[in-house]
Amino acid sequence: MRLIASLIAVLCLAVMQARAGDDALEQMLDTDRAFAAMADERGTPAAFAAYAAEDVRMFPEGGLPFDGRDALIARFANWPDGATLAWTPQGGASAPAGDFGYTWGLSTFTVRKDDGEETVQHGKYISIWRREADGQWKFVADMGNAAPAPADN
Repeated sequence: MRLIASLIAVLCLAVMQARAGDDALEQMLDTDRAFAAMADERGTPAAFAAYAAEDVRMFPEGGLPFDGRDALIARFANWPDGATLAWTPQGGASAPAGDFGYTWGLSTFTVRKDDGEETVQHGKYISIWRREADGQWKFVADMGNAAPAPADN
């Protein structure tokens, strides 16, 4: 009888953890969407500063990784005037405990040159998220790189 009770308890715990992971994934996707909305409304540098964990690690395309929120803010000090980075999360996954996971998606970087010509670059990204002690999701790692333009449907 104890064996059956133990198996039922383990099964219940597994189901609860799976639900926590599903809830966490939706929370991370919602956070990633809010992050993108802030970038659109207040600018990419402000959004990255707001959503980055203190111990964030960034993996810029063509460059070496760098660590820390302060370094991230310093890197964004040279953000081109009028440049935008827009992204849309496409999916992700969460740890069973619901406190860690990733989102991934597609992005578009747009900048206007001095001559007025607009340059558009498409990309893909992955952001690693952690639930902080206060319950907020912060990204602890981020990487993006170039991708072909989306196919017209």
